[in-house]
Amino acid sequence: MNFPLDISIDKEPFQYVINIIKGKGDPYISPDGMVRIFPSMIKLTMPDDALFIFQERYNSGEIPCQYKYEDYIADKDLQATIKGLNLDPDAFWLLIMFCLDYACDVCFSGYEFADSIGEQIAKLLSVLSDEKDSSTQISAKSGRNKIIISNKQVISKIREWVKLGYESEKATLNLPAINDFSELVKDSEESNSVLIWYFASLLRYFFEINPQYKGRAKKCTTISLNKNILISNLIYYTRLSLNSNFLNDDEALKGFFKQYKGKEIKARSGIYPSL
Repeated sequence: MNFPLDISIDKEPFQYVINIIKGKGDPYISPDGMVRIFPSMIKLTMPDDALFIFQERYNSGEIPCQYKYEDYIADKDLQATIKGLNLDPDAFWLLIMFCLDYACDVCFSGYEFADSIGEQIAKLLSVLSDEKDSSTQISAKSGRNKIIISNKQVISKIREWVKLGYESEKATLNLPAINDFSELVKDSEESNSVLIWYFASLLRYFFEINPQYKGRAKKCTTISLNKNILISNLIYYTRLSLNSNFLNDDEALKGFFKQYKGKEIKARSGIYPSL
């Protein structure tokens, strides 16, 4: 693979990264054509910009990975698996690096949007909506001062006043102009276990939307074409885990998929333009 990468000259090594960014299906395109959102597990708003950002980070050695291309390409068993699945080795390498970079950013340096003023007030009204619930309380704290209101009549009045104000202003309460951006955005950080699961999920997603990458193992060979085992090995090679149970076995990986089944990553990437 030529170095430094230059997508404007050679797009071929980026084909799998482009593929996972675009996902499967037609994109949403804004009326002015400026925003394209693809139906993908990778949530980006400006795919072309993301590719150039990735290229720059790769060329500058900013991808947080100790695993080197030279080690990857020299691993005969790994390359036999990759070629057995009819994958392009260079394109698959960049896919690994992109998924790792994106997953690390989202899990360790990502951000989430907090509720707007209007959304928080709506939630408050939802909590206070049941007048028959005798256990309803309102708690407020300022410095050392704290008050807990449990009187049903007082709570009813507060509910009434809040609802009146909300109804009269709800059309504008969610507008960016009246919301402090610093309070709308909050840092998000996941555990290393979630990072392992998310990285593996991204690679598994790539194979799900590309069922053509498959092969049949030859007789009298120890080379595995099991995609889960391939992903499991990559978790170890990239040092996301130093647990040797990930090597040449997918039981540990299956445990991660089971543990985090249904988990939703709400954080956005701070590096790549995200939804």
